[in-house]
Amino acid sequence: MLEVKNVYKSYDKTEVLHGVSLELKPGEIHGLIGENSAGKTTLIKCITGIYKANKGKIVADGESVYDNPKAKRIIGYVADDNEYVPAYSPEKMANMYQCFYPQFDMEKFNSLNDIFKLPLEKSIRSFSKGQKMRLAIMLEIARKPKYLILDEPAAGLDAVAKAALFELLVKEAEENQVGILISSHNLKTLEMLCDSVTMIHQGKTEYQASVEDMKKLLSKVQVVFENGADAGMDACEEILHISNTGSIYSLLIRRYDDKMKAKLKEWGAGFVEESELGLEELFVALEQHREEVSRV
Repeated sequence: MLEVKNVYKSYDKTEVLHGVSLELKPGEIHGLIGENSAGKTTLIKCITGIYKANKGKIVADGESVYDNPKAKRIIGYVADDNEYVPAYSPEKMANMYQCFYPQFDMEKFNSLNDIFKLPLEKSIRSFSKGQKMRLAIMLEIARKPKYLILDEPAAGLDAVAKAALFELLVKEAEENQVGILISSHNLKTLEMLCDSVTMIHQGKTEYQASVEDMKKLLSKVQVVFENGADAGMDACEEILHISNTGSIYSLLIRRYDDKMKAKLKEWGAGFVEESELGLEELFVALEQHREEVSRV
C-alpha cells in the first residue's frame, strides 16, 4: 500500500499542505480532486519523492519514498508537463529507461505504441505536448510500476487517445494490480474510472471515500407542492438550497433519507423524486455550500 500520513509541506514560510492523508491500494484507481491551488501537484511531487515533506510520512510498501531508489522503482509518474532530452528519440529514451529500471519491458513499450502511434525514431524536440504525454504514459507503464501517479494525464490528448488511455488504466489496475492515483479537473472522467476519491481544499484533506459514498453526501430532490411550500423548509438545516418554477421545487439536501422524504410529505409534497448528483455537480455544490455541509 502507498500511504500518505499527516503530510505538511511549505515553500519558504508559506505552508501549502496542512496534514494531508490518503491511501492507495494495489489494484485501486483513486482520484485526487480540489480547486486550483488546493495543493494537488505539490502533494503528488511529495508522493513521488521529488519534494521532501516538512512533517508526516509517505511510504510505499513500508519504504519511505524520499531519496529512496528502492521505493522510486515501484512508483511511476506522469506529470502534467513532460520534458525529455530534446535530441533523443522515443526509442533512445526507452533504451535509457531500460538502463535505469531493470524491470522495464521493451516489448510492452512497443505494444503500447501500437495504441499511441508515435514516430519512434523522430527527435522529441519536434513533439507536441500531446505526443510528449503519450511518450510519458508509454515509458512509465512499460517500466511496470506497482503504483502509477498521473497529474492531468489527458492534457493534450485527442478523443481517441483519451479513450485508449482510460481503457489501458482500467486494464493495468485489474490485470496487473497497479494502484493508480489520478489528479484531474475532468471530474466526469474520474467518476467513470475511480473506485474512490480524495478531495483536498486549501491544502487539507476534506473528504476521502468511495465514489458512491461521496455521491451520498448531497442529493438533488425534485418536489411538487401544489399548494405552495411549507415554511418549515426554510428552517430545515438539511436543505441547503431551494429553487422553484411554479409548484415544482428543486432542493439540495445533505444526507437525504426516508426520514427526510417523509418530512417533505408532511409539508404537503405530492411528488418527491431523488436524482443523484454526478461527481462534478457534487464538487460544485460542496464548493458553494462548504460551511453548511461541514456542520454534518
